[in-house]
Amino acid sequence: MAEKTVHLGPASQHSLPDGTCNMPSLPDRMGWVDLTGVRQSLRNPYFWRAVFGLHHLYHHGYYTIKSDIKAIIIHARFRSDTYENDVALFKLQNPVTYNDYIQPVCLPHSLLFLSNDTPCYITGWGSTKEEGHSKYILQEAQVVVIPQYICNRYDWYAGAITWNMLCAGSESGDVDSCQGDSGGPLMCYFQEFTKYYLVGITSFGVGCGRPKLPGIYVRLINYRNWAQTLSLSSRTTTVNIHNVLILLIIRWITFHISL
Repeated sequence: MAEKTVHLGPASQHSLPDGTCNMPSLPDRMGWVDLTGVRQSLRNPYFWRAVFGLHHLYHHGYYTIKSDIKAIIIHARFRSDTYENDVALFKLQNPVTYNDYIQPVCLPHSLLFLSNDTPCYITGWGSTKEEGHSKYILQEAQVVVIPQYICNRYDWYAGAITWNMLCAGSESGDVDSCQGDSGGPLMCYFQEFTKYYLVGITSFGVGCGRPKLPGIYVRLINYRNWAQTLSLSSRTTTVNIHNVLILLIIRWITFHISL
């Protein structure tokens, strides 16, 4: 079978969410960052560093912010065989200061209605084709959220997609996440709230750009209480809910392994 290219394009350096988030959001100025795909061998915070305000992987701007990681908590019920509960919390060592390039994105809430007509976007520095090479410049693409009953059809994922997961991409495979995109955002714009919400986190998939095998994302609304409970239970008296950093900053944060 011929190798298939996934249709993503370079993201604008000013592609930030619209509107102010007047509810728990990520990132906020200090606290926790959430990231998928953290395996047992990389649980040591020493091996990680968060970088905010990144567009080119190796060209940092004046607005770029770096932070060491203070602690990592992986979901206690993460299953490596099915990728169930593929989510973890990273506690930052240093505060985060917003600027024109670093802004929060809202966490989803129960009033949001997500359909295949909701405009949703993915971003990442991963490959644009199966077994390809990662990109230096951040890529973005619009995807369609695919209903679970379709994604679980026998010729799709054959029942493997649980209620803690979301399918997004396209039936043809023309748009998809790929190797190197895990942990990245699935963001959707809700016109009734005039805001972007982080509804998913890139988790896994079968190859890249294969028909009827779209990317699978953590359904973030199912983990909102988990993340907030953990972050609040470890706070000091000087940290409140608005100082809780819960997830991967939309488009503008990456994690480097310190060498």
